[in-house]
Amino acid sequence: MAWAGAGIAAAAAIASLAGCGGASPRSADLASDVRGYGNGLRWRDFAAAALRVAPARRADFIDEREQLDSDLRIVDWEMTRLAYDDDGNRGEVRLEYKWLLDSRGIVHTTVTEQSWSRHGDRWLIDREVRLRGDQMPGVDEPADRRRGQDAGNTVNRGLEVR
Repeated sequence: MAWAGAGIAAAAAIASLAGCGGASPRSADLASDVRGYGNGLRWRDFAAAALRVAPARRADFIDEREQLDSDLRIVDWEMTRLAYDDDGNRGEVRLEYKWLLDSRGIVHTTVTEQSWSRHGDRWLIDREVRLRGDQMPGVDEPADRRRGQDAGNTVNRGLEVR
């Protein structure tokens, strides 16, 4: 169960940061926004997921996700890592998705790394890139090391918050 798995991972991250003087609320906020994003994608509540995307990109994000929705099903997801930069305003999150395309019916596993940044009291996703596993629609591919160019798709194009 994704929510339980994500909750356990988030609780572990919060517990491990509890002694860091004030890191716990920050962790809880980011974990909550990650859950909102992940659950929004899984349960096809794209408006809820879009609340964690830069305002200038929200409409495009929803349109792109609705296009993918005709075939893509996220069966489960789990947050496996959560870390902050030194100033606590940027976070890196690792997710593992279980997903399938209705047209094929084969369950795939994809691990992604998300970059998040704090904007006031809200965390927004800047980028999501596949680390390993199967290529997943809606997730950018890592930079092509041979040519030094992005080999990603267009779904997350422009998600970077500036």
